Amino acid sequence: MKRIGVPLMRRFLRDQGGQAAVVIAMSATTMMALAGASVEVGHVYYAYQQLQASTNAAALAGAYQMPNTSAASTSVTNYSAQSGDLNASPLLQNVTVTPTFECLGTVTNSLNVPCSTSTGAAGGYNSLKVTQTAKVPLWFGGLFGMSQMNLVATATAAMRGGANAPWNMAIVMDTTASMGSSDNGTQCSGTRISCALAGVQALLSDLYPCALGQTCTSSINYVDSVSLLVFPAVTTATKSKDYVCKTSNPTIVAYTIPDTSPAYTNGTAPASNLMLPSGDTYQVLGFANNYKTTDTASSLNQAASIVIAAGDSGVSGCSGLQTPGGEGTYYAQAIYAAQAALITQQTNNPGSKNAMIILGDGDLNACASNAYTTGGACNTKSQIVATEGTLNGTGTSTSNPSGYKSYTYPSALGECGQAVLAAQYAASAGTTVYTIGYGAPTSGGCTTDKTYSATVTTNGGSWAHGGQPCQALAAMASAAVNFYSDDGAGCQATAPSNQAITKLTAIFRAITNQMSTPRLIPNGTT
Repeated sequence: MKRIGVPLMRRFLRDQGGQAAVVIAMSATTMMALAGASVEVGHVYYAYQQLQASTNAAALAGAYQMPNTSAASTSVTNYSAQSGDLNASPLLQNVTVTPTFECLGTVTNSLNVPCSTSTGAAGGYNSLKVTQTAKVPLWFGGLFGMSQMNLVATATAAMRGGANAPWNMAIVMDTTASMGSSDNGTQCSGTRISCALAGVQALLSDLYPCALGQTCTSSINYVDSVSLLVFPAVTTATKSKDYVCKTSNPTIVAYTIPDTSPAYTNGTAPASNLMLPSGDTYQVLGFANNYKTTDTASSLNQAASIVIAAGDSGVSGCSGLQTPGGEGTYYAQAIYAAQAALITQQTNNPGSKNAMIILGDGDLNACASNAYTTGGACNTKSQIVATEGTLNGTGTSTSNPSGYKSYTYPSALGECGQAVLAAQYAASAGTTVYTIGYGAPTSGGCTTDKTYSATVTTNGGSWAHGGQPCQALAAMASAAVNFYSDDGAGCQATAPSNQAITKLTAIFRAITNQMSTPRLIPNGTT
């Protein structure tokens, strides 16, 4: 029995060993398949992450260019994952990218971003949806008859409403005599200058003076800094009367040109000796960020000079900027001065952006002695003065043969056209120029431009001789959507999206909102 049992047992053990080999082989195959599947899943997931990241980037880049849909489409392509573009990846093949522009009510209502176009025509968009498709070659899928996988990624971005970049803002305020008259009641119950200053207060309230958690003082790194300029200019010795609780106005000065010989030409910065003499200034307050104590403060810092100038000192009888009057209106020199200040501030703060906000009625009417009245200039007062050389637009064909009909800055002719060119000079240097028409007329203005003036088409509008103040302000803006008007004298904003925004406080708040960056929003937002 023993001799027979032993061989049987051995055969049984041999048979078990064979079964184990089969089990081990099958287990190894399964484990390898699972390992391959895990690697493949990770490979596909990583590829999808790259596709989604590039889609997000394309949507944000496109939204940054809006409302210019042509430029936006180009940016979407440039930042896509297509071969040769900035986010191309060897993991993604046959990539297609499709931008879809949308006008979303939620973005308008929640983020205060209206639908608009770059030309100011009706309609427009405020959001951009980007869809990308791609094929991902599989490493192990061929073993199962599946050599590639199709991927789809979508991202939607609002063209504004995100975080603010650091901004340098120069506010150029009209303080001529007309701003001292009473408002008609649509803005506020006070004078026109007090209504305008209420808008400045709204602007300051919505800005971010410094980083989150910091106490905002002029000695720390700023986020948004603001400078205040006025026209007519004032003496440097008395400018503090505009921001110290004052008993009298600062001393105003004429629009003085120290030397007219190095004439301004397009594309070249005006020479420094075309600015005001050293004892005079348009800039009553340099760039400051102490208008709020923190970026989350619900009220303005009433001890800050710019807040006092804006009429929110909290002190009875201290109402901020007033209207000394005494001079006509002439924008060009003040705009060049504002742009020079912005460039200096930007140089001192790399990475910041520049913006200029110009408020006035747009009717330029400063006089110069011996002006060429046949061309529309007035000569009853010496409000534009050349202390050296001969001012263009003055004299006769005998006394000033090369310049008596010239509207080239500085000139007594074509004053509205000079303002348009000055603003567009700033825009060409990267400054975002906003213009606000406050009682801007649509007829009977810009008399110095009736015969001689620049002819120019800008991103804001077109300008030529015979144009009116409303048109001048529109052409001065760096884009149609950057021109606002209170519609007090029939002057409407060019962009339909801005036409319903006529209250100055709302206009300044809309400008603040435009300074924010694009932001991603949930797909499917309506």
